[in-house]
Amino acid sequence: MEHVKGNIYAELIMPGCNVGIIPTKMGTLIVDTPLVSRQAAAINHALAAAGHKPVRFIAITHHHSDHVLGTALFGEDTLVVGNRGLYENMAKHDPVAVEDWTKTWTWENPDDVGEMVAAVVSPPHMVFQEELTLHLGGVEIWLFPLPGHVAEQTGAFVPGAGVLITGDALFNEHHPYTGQGNFQVWFASLAKMRDFKPERIIPGHGPICGNEAIEKQQRYMERMTEIRAKWDPAAIPPEAVDELLAFYPLHGRPRTMMRERVIESIRIAGDPQF
Repeated sequence: MEHVKGNIYAELIMPGCNVGIIPTKMGTLIVDTPLVSRQAAAINHALAAAGHKPVRFIAITHHHSDHVLGTALFGEDTLVVGNRGLYENMAKHDPVAVEDWTKTWTWENPDDVGEMVAAVVSPPHMVFQEELTLHLGGVEIWLFPLPGHVAEQTGAFVPGAGVLITGDALFNEHHPYTGQGNFQVWFASLAKMRDFKPERIIPGHGPICGNEAIEKQQRYMERMTEIRAKWDPAAIPPEAVDELLAFYPLHGRPRTMMRERVIESIRIAGDPQF
């Protein structure tokens, strides 16, 4: 569990997503979830060691499997919070899609794959439409839309600490996944992140960061839109793809697979998915 600022922490899980951790006197709220039970137990163990209460609230930023597989791992009395779009999309949770995703990574523990594929996700118990402010044991937490990665994408901000938790609205030192995205809407969300003037940011993937990660992702996506305006996706020069691949590490993923993903991202830069 990595200290971020003040009373806020993060668990950086890869493969998987970053988990924002906000302890309060009423219990701890996490933003997004770990993948498997041993990771959930480790979070609660670290909280106890630091004198904090266990996880009792979960806010989910969007429906992708790596963010929701742990919604049922903290006990039946844990309250899950999310917006209307999340609720509707979680009803479509597909174990086959989870299994397909696991095949894109190398796993040290094969049992983890079986647990993820068999996971029963818990859709939100509390559903909000646009924005929601939580007051938990003296800690104020804002939940608000940051669409672009997907339509229902949500972010969280803790004004008392100046910490922004973005889900997959922001990737740091990882190639953003854009397969269900809308670039123009996403650019507006990047601008919204800047408006918060965060002191620290917990991105959906990658190290804790500051505004420099927003600026880098902006340049990356802008370059994609420029390439899309100049070439049909089927005729993009290899050097243009290489330029984009050089923005971020590949994290062990095959270069051929990542080339295909970048080309698909360029296509979506000119063909919004929502």
